[in-house]
Amino acid sequence: MTRLSLANWYGIQDLTDCINDSGASESEVARALDVNPQTITNWKMGKGQPSVGDVREIITQFGGADEERIQYVQEVVRTKKADRPGLEFDPRFNVILLSKGERHYNYTFMWEPDTIPGPFQTDAFHFKVLQPLDGSSDEGARFGRDFKVRRAEALRQRIDPFKSQVVIGEAALIWLRELDQGDRREQLDLLREWNALRNFEFRVMARPHTLRGHFVLFLPKGSASAGPSFVFTEIRDRTSCIEELKRVKLYHEPIEPNWHRATPLEEYLDAKRDRLA
Repeated sequence: MTRLSLANWYGIQDLTDCINDSGASESEVARALDVNPQTITNWKMGKGQPSVGDVREIITQFGGADEERIQYVQEVVRTKKADRPGLEFDPRFNVILLSKGERHYNYTFMWEPDTIPGPFQTDAFHFKVLQPLDGSSDEGARFGRDFKVRRAEALRQRIDPFKSQVVIGEAALIWLRELDQGDRREQLDLLREWNALRNFEFRVMARPHTLRGHFVLFLPKGSASAGPSFVFTEIRDRTSCIEELKRVKLYHEPIEPNWHRATPLEEYLDAKRDRLA
């Protein structure tokens, strides 16, 4: 279950992003909904909330009429009105929360033991390695790839100061053997390109560690548009977004010692140049 504080942050922030990304002013949105501009300001500040009809109208007029987006924000509104403690969403919503966190939180730590993390994959890795492995249809594979590309674009467009630490398990790089030499080189070059950005630092875990399964930690670190700290986790049959502070702490505590066990990306690639060629 996603606790209401995290889900409510998502609902408010997604509508705010929808309006801001459209370039519309609060007055323009207010006219479209026939409300006072202060009402729009209040909604964006979390004071009061729009109706499910208002949500549909805002996203239809200013967010490309994305039906999936409409339904998730509407469900947040319904849950808050019903005064329920949280809501049970499907794996898709948890991944959307992940992408929203990547856009707004000032500190993220990503641990991916088995594969190249989604936003940092090439087309070749997605379609030539993951699609055959997953057995997904061309339509499903394209949907997944487009979402990863949007996540990457959102990360590149951030101009505010933030820090993203990424640790990839050595096994993920071994998967590159499934690609031909040119595609391998393209994927490694892309990782190097991300690593060279001032907000990112990549390392490779080739030693014993205590990080266990895949997770992404999000901490606000002073971001005015972020919600509560949370952790995205994924196991075989489900994904979860964890907000309980005691549980978040369990993921946060092992990061520092394990970060120092991991090898900086460039150092690792230089040492394994022949193996990865």
